[in-house]
Amino acid sequence: MPEEILETSVVANGVRFHYATQGSGPLVLLVHGFPERWFSWRRQIPALAAAGYRVVAPDLRGYGLSDKPTDGYEITNLALDIARLIPALGADQATVIGHDWGGAITWETVSRHPEVVSRFAVLNCPHADVMRRTLLRSSEQLRRSWYMFAFNVPWLPERLIARDGGASLAKMFRSMAVDRRNFTAEALAPYRASVARPEDVAPMLEYYRQAIRLALRPSKVEPYPVIDRPGLLLWAEEDKALGLELLAPHSRVARDLRIQRIPGCGHFSMLEQPEAVNRHLLHWLEETDVTAVRSAAPPSA
Repeated sequence: MPEEILETSVVANGVRFHYATQGSGPLVLLVHGFPERWFSWRRQIPALAAAGYRVVAPDLRGYGLSDKPTDGYEITNLALDIARLIPALGADQATVIGHDWGGAITWETVSRHPEVVSRFAVLNCPHADVMRRTLLRSSEQLRRSWYMFAFNVPWLPERLIARDGGASLAKMFRSMAVDRRNFTAEALAPYRASVARPEDVAPMLEYYRQAIRLALRPSKVEPYPVIDRPGLLLWAEEDKALGLELLAPHSRVARDLRIQRIPGCGHFSMLEQPEAVNRHLLHWLEETDVTAVRSAAPPSA
């Protein structure tokens, strides 16, 4: 009988992170997005653990049962959270896999802290440079991204999200899906519980608020290096928030990046099509095992 998914916590970068874990072997870190929790990875954790990995899925800073400090939500510090979480979990390096905001944090972590990332995968989130340039030239993507700007209105978004026990959140999950069968009231209950009060929502929105503040000060952003770790960009084709035009420019941001598309699937792909996501991830992990080991090894004398 396979071991159960366990829940515990660890302190890193001054924050106590609640996390779920299963399996043993090389560390795979699963990083969720908005408005989620570790629970979003519940279909991936057993599959990756069965393949021989120690899987850890934390609640991010400000989410779920992790600490909710009043500051530290700028992307550079969110990446530092991950960079310090990996050694706090007893590993020198990890495979980092992120979705949505977790994808943005994954891009930032592998760019700024490559020493702790052996390889990375991102689900439906563009690299920061790709997103910035696309927003400047694509009115269609700007229209799709309306919510990022709406979330910067003071106090109102958190009250609207928390109203009626997070009913609007459940509606959002379903509206983003092509196949809604996995978005039952029972499956969405943990997310609704996470936004039951406006003060629970405020830290989640701070991710967007800090991102817009940084976008208004582009001189404060250090140039991004070309990523040299093996990577996978897994993209659900029917994402209503992020267009397919975001895919092609990624050939410039990483030297070894595979792009795989999931047809007939919306933004929350690991919830909507967990079997397809697992299949792509496991195939990529198997194919890049040797490459990841080589990139993690110190240079020979």
